[in-house]
Amino acid sequence: MSQKKVLIVEDDGAVSDLIAAYLGNAGFLTHTASDGFSMQMALEKDTYDLLLLDLNLPDSDGLELARTLRARTQMGIIIVSERSEPEERAKGLEIGADDYITKPFFPRELLARVRNVLDRTSSNDDLRIDRDNVVMFAGWTLDKSNRLLVSADGTSPSLTPAEFDLLAFLASHPNQLLSRDTLAESVPEIGAESGERAVDILMSRLRKKIGDEKGESQMIETIRGHGYRFNSQIKHSAG
Repeated sequence: MSQKKVLIVEDDGAVSDLIAAYLGNAGFLTHTASDGFSMQMALEKDTYDLLLLDLNLPDSDGLELARTLRARTQMGIIIVSERSEPEERAKGLEIGADDYITKPFFPRELLARVRNVLDRTSSNDDLRIDRDNVVMFAGWTLDKSNRLLVSADGTSPSLTPAEFDLLAFLASHPNQLLSRDTLAESVPEIGAESGERAVDILMSRLRKKIGDEKGESQMIETIRGHGYRFNSQIKHSAG
């Protein structure tokens, strides 16, 4: 298996060196950049599997950098920031980051999150299809094993790991009222500490990608004051 490459964008040299050393000892190839310009130069010269991005850069707004990158790539993005408020975490999810960790952090936790995001974003052509993990609803086919969503016409929308996990959890609990707290706990990228708004933002993004943007089809129903309910009839693959 080839080594995964991680780009660390952090203006604090001590923090950057710590992350690079820890991930390097864990078997990752790392490259560091101290600002947005250096990050762009690194991305032009090489490809990376994961980006660790600080928000407070001397020449750029980290959130805007993440938003721009998410629009053009499915590379894993983990925000590493001193901003610990739930509102900031929600913003990170809103622009499409796969995870958000606050400083100061425990290096072992960072490593676990890095591995988790890479596991979710890496393609694996050798995955075995488990028919119990292939479900169909409203013209969609959801393959949980291969983390793939396919429409009736064969197209596959690009879902972030958090969006896929949310949809998979909803499809596993059809016709059940699910609170925002339950949904937050079911999606590792959100985390219960991120608050209800993070769930609503993620749900809005998911609805848009599956054609239920305004909730008009009632595939995902909003139960005001309580949470959400997945109303589509679920069929399991007989393959």
